[in-house]
Amino acid sequence: MTGSAEDLLTVARGELGQGEHPPGSNHNKFTDWYGLGDVPWCDIFLAWCADRAGCLPAVGRFAYTPSHAQWFKEHGRWGEVPRVGAIVFFDWGGSRDLSAIDHVGVVEALRADGSIVSIEGNTEDMVRRRVRTSGIAGYGYPAYAGTPSPPPPVAPPWPGRYLRQPPIMTGGDVRTWQQQMSRRGWHLAVDGAYGPESSAVCRSFQTEKRLEVDGIVGPATWRAAWTAPIT
Repeated sequence: MTGSAEDLLTVARGELGQGEHPPGSNHNKFTDWYGLGDVPWCDIFLAWCADRAGCLPAVGRFAYTPSHAQWFKEHGRWGEVPRVGAIVFFDWGGSRDLSAIDHVGVVEALRADGSIVSIEGNTEDMVRRRVRTSGIAGYGYPAYAGTPSPPPPVAPPWPGRYLRQPPIMTGGDVRTWQQQMSRRGWHLAVDGAYGPESSAVCRSFQTEKRLEVDGIVGPATWRAAWTAPIT
């Protein structure tokens, strides 16, 4: 049976203060259990907790944070809204590129000021409770017992103009589309200017999703940027 978010958090809370022996070695009971040797263990800690909470199939057994984040994306359980029990992924460089994710924890609480409280392993060589406001790349939503599937993604309203070049078009709608494509993993400047780079990304995306390939962000291409599966 799959455990709940509270089951996972109860186990994680019980490990607060656990560290490495000796300090700086990456060696502890979590890495012993995982079996990869003395390696960075923030994600290993979550797998250990999930195993004991009975929710390992929902959380995933990973040691490499980019692969763990991609796993949530592939299962339609990735987003930007914090939830208690969500797995929070960090990119200290701020790129939001899944391949650049550095660290991971589990959300314990949401605060009124917009920050989150998380429990994290391998933070200053220990399991600690942290308050985080920045560096968050996104959230994975485990399919805990009794939790519904996340709602299907919804695209914001089409801005009402076709994004194309030449000439280079600029504006907030361009930036919104660029930001979404960047979140999907496409590499392009998020600068609010729809130039050759944006057009090339658009064409590649249209080809991938079997849309009309014209390099123009019309209603169908705009909607697909939010609703099409990430492949």
